[in-house]
Amino acid sequence: MRTNRAGFTLLEVLIALVLIAVGMLALVGSTAVLVRQSTEIRARSAAVRAAANRLQRLGIATCAPASGNQTGAYGIHERWTVEVRPDGVRDLCDSVTYTTSAGERSVVLRTKLPC
Repeated sequence: MRTNRAGFTLLEVLIALVLIAVGMLALVGSTAVLVRQSTEIRARSAAVRAAANRLQRLGIATCAPASGNQTGAYGIHERWTVEVRPDGVRDLCDSVTYTTSAGERSVVLRTKLPC
């Protein structure tokens, strides 16, 4: 005689545990990717801010050729140039290099201003 009992079999419980473990591993993996991407975005944002600030300072300076470089916080390295063209226009360029987990990246901002 066979009786019906309510509940789960051992196989069903093991399959459920495997599925939960796979889901948790996927969650941990995606969290690691998000943390790495947010760190890279923060570094890129700092590089863009540094370049924009440098161009702003160069824009209010006198109308003369100039160049320079500077190493700042968080591994940011800047190189900038100011070239004065014969038509009275200044070409400003700032190149910022920064380091991420994927290697070195660069941001280059350029603008033209009248003398």
